[in-house]
Amino acid sequence: MNPQVHAARAVRAYAAMRRHFLRRDGLYRRDGRPRVPGMAAHLWPTARAFVAAVDLLGVPHDLRLGFDADAAVAAHLGALEVYWDERAPEPAYASDVIGSRFGGDRYYDDNAWVGLGLVQLEHLRPGRGHAERAATLFRFAANGWDARPDAPSPGGVFWVEQGRGKGAANHDRNVVSNAPNAQLGLHLAALASRAGEASRGGDHARAQDMYAWVNVTLDAGRTAGAPGTGLFFDKLRGDGTLDKTLWSYNQGSMIGANVLLARRAGPGANAGPSATYLARAEGIAANALRHYAGRYADGPAAFNAILFRNLLQLHAATADTVLRERIRHAMSTYAAAAWTAHRDPHDLFRFRRGGPTLLDQSAMVQVYALLAWDPDDYHRLA
Repeated sequence: MNPQVHAARAVRAYAAMRRHFLRRDGLYRRDGRPRVPGMAAHLWPTARAFVAAVDLLGVPHDLRLGFDADAAVAAHLGALEVYWDERAPEPAYASDVIGSRFGGDRYYDDNAWVGLGLVQLEHLRPGRGHAERAATLFRFAANGWDARPDAPSPGGVFWVEQGRGKGAANHDRNVVSNAPNAQLGLHLAALASRAGEASRGGDHARAQDMYAWVNVTLDAGRTAGAPGTGLFFDKLRGDGTLDKTLWSYNQGSMIGANVLLARRAGPGANAGPSATYLARAEGIAANALRHYAGRYADGPAAFNAILFRNLLQLHAATADTVLRERIRHAMSTYAAAAWTAHRDPHDLFRFRRGGPTLLDQSAMVQVYALLAWDPDDYHRLA
């Protein structure tokens, strides 16, 4: 299917998302729990809707059918500001609108998604200060590192900020609180290097630590003789037990982290480390494509969209033409099936009982938008 068709579908899905979920004040309404009529959405679906707008910005201009992607991104950036929490020791986005009667927790994964969206925006519209906010979010993530020497598998970033709210009882450390933040730190290091700066966003060695912690602690394939090639378990719970669920977005985040590490290692004298990281990314991708084939519907569309965007980053890095074709085929097949089997007459996607959700809808905007991108631009993804 040609990129023009995918671009048209992305624009239609985006328009449906705004029609169905947008409140009069420019925020999205909540469709999850607690379900209070008129209440604003959590940060997590709001962040994914922001990413969908940024993905539309990367669609070639002549395919957008007059859609003003810059205005869409600006609207989302404005909406995100009402979640911004200046609380010490590092500011970050709260789980709910500041001043609302629910939420107030700050999650390290939610903030990573915003940070990666800001990095991609910096790639597409450089020099507008988006990297500075992303760097603040990386400092927040680095501050969430578990420094307890007696903890099982010491290290790793907690899922939620500790010491208050959910963080008073939840001490989980997840792939999703570590690998995406590792990606964020590595992207920021690359941006700083290109700008001739010594550092931005804190100590980027911490990004390597986050990546390494996942490999040591949550690699489901470590005992199979191919460490670092996944798949990856979901989390180490606070009680030291493993949650062995194999969510698709965790595989994607580790693929993306390896691609960035390979890019950072560079050619020449560092070709050895670069080749190692790229081989790991290819191994995870092969395992993921095999594992999820025919069963993407078992997981949320938002998770699958994150897997696919990271697979496209590998597409830009690998010389394996067969793997590149497998990536495009898997993503295109998923997108085609969703359009025919899960889209209602209003262009809303329904993957489960209970009706459409902002997360599902924004995920499909992302998938169709990215299928419309020029493959030469995949390296700009985050």
